[in-house]
Amino acid sequence: MAIYFVQHGVALPGEVNPDRPLSPEGSKEVERISDCLRKAGVRVKKICHSGKTRARETAQIFAGQIGGGNICELPGMNPGDDARAFAATLQEDNVMYVGHLPHLEKLVSHLLAGDVNAGVVKFVNGGVVCLVKDSFGFHIEWYLTPSMCRG
Repeated sequence: MAIYFVQHGVALPGEVNPDRPLSPEGSKEVERISDCLRKAGVRVKKICHSGKTRARETAQIFAGQIGGGNICELPGMNPGDDARAFAATLQEDNVMYVGHLPHLEKLVSHLLAGDVNAGVVKFVNGGVVCLVKDSFGFHIEWYLTPSMCRG
């Protein structure tokens, strides 16, 4: 039983576009890492995102490669949202969550160490952390960054 956490791809600066969509570089990196995951046999049944343009676009790219197009917007995933409260709503069976910092880092730290400030993982744009839960709790199965999927 795996659960995936993704920081959205590199976005355009707010001065260029206030909606902050993915930059061309961000789109390419997310396409590359999603292709890498597809080739590795990763499949998810649903991809949830915060609703912000950059997260939605990132989710759409992943859905096209590994998600079968099943995408949903989910409240509680914005940068300043409460990671502990969101953790209580997680679906732990092959679901991907595309969000933002510092929320993702706090969420994963809470799940792994019981402390939102533990700093367990340092996310990068487009990076994917796979957590698995067993009888002892969550652990990191793997962490993949766009730089690891050069191709």
